[in-house]
Amino acid sequence: MIRMKTRIVTVLIAIAVSISTSAQDFDITDVHVKKDPELRQLIFSIDVAGQAGDSTPTPIGSVDGAPVLGYVFPTTLKSYDVGFDTSAGIVALALTSHPDFDDTPLWDENLDMNYANDGVVWHSHWVLLENNAAVPGGLAVKATTGSSVLPPTNPGMPMYMDSPGFDVVWTGNNISCTVPLSRINNQEDFNYDGVTAYMQVNTSDPSKPMLGVYEVFDVASGNLSLPYSIGNYSCDTLFVDVSSTNGIGLVNPGTITLYPNPASTEVHLTMSAGLNMDTYEVHVVQLNGSLVYKALIGTSSLTIPTSEIGSSGTYVLSIVEKGTGEIKGSKKLVLY
Repeated sequence: MIRMKTRIVTVLIAIAVSISTSAQDFDITDVHVKKDPELRQLIFSIDVAGQAGDSTPTPIGSVDGAPVLGYVFPTTLKSYDVGFDTSAGIVALALTSHPDFDDTPLWDENLDMNYANDGVVWHSHWVLLENNAAVPGGLAVKATTGSSVLPPTNPGMPMYMDSPGFDVVWTGNNISCTVPLSRINNQEDFNYDGVTAYMQVNTSDPSKPMLGVYEVFDVASGNLSLPYSIGNYSCDTLFVDVSSTNGIGLVNPGTITLYPNPASTEVHLTMSAGLNMDTYEVHVVQLNGSLVYKALIGTSSLTIPTSEIGSSGTYVLSIVEKGTGEIKGSKKLVLY
């Protein structure tokens, strides 16, 4: 998992906008999409180490340069599954907050009877992303042309964006959005990932996209490989930053394969060659922070009986540097 949130938040505050953020509010610990078979809908969720949705941008008083924060689910859905034409790109569900403008004219998210003042409230968008080297994050929402087709709920901006009105709920460390299957061509066989990012609006520089990704806070898979499928996944890859605290980090990260997750009897960890043995420990803690398991990583594989961790429930498994106590990577671990 990418470990650069504190540095990124500092950079963002320094580049022309003031954003009130906590690094942990965008530090992903889990991402999942689950199906509600009775109501025929999918629940997209991201869990973070801090308070999900608690950090929102500080307004700058202008649409041009307006800051946008997002919890984003890139998917392998097709563009026409969400109402766009057949244009190529990455279909993503983006949960965003941006106080300088409102791009959901059909919806009144703060329920004050004013449909044009609630951009800061977390809300949902379908966007079509493409590679774009003009912005530091390397991705942007794809611009439309005169022949482009968008759903009638689009906000009227010249890019592949829709405002479908899906409810967004955030509480504690979780932010979620419910999507009826009927609104995505009843597709439930697709892959996805989880990303937290800072985006910015541009209406003045024709060399830059209208909405680009300027910084990536975290990627659930570590490498934007979109490895997850609907339901509980059975194998996680934990990307471990093996750099020193003074290094640039994650140039050549170590990886740990964690399986199965959820687990019932045993948890298996397989370490990559990039992880130095006898340097790191495995720590498992309860959600209240209580340490329930600790072991030195001395070999390339480790098996942990779930009985040594505890009863069924949700835990956090971390890789910790033995000498400094620094957490190098974490994953949510579910026992049942």
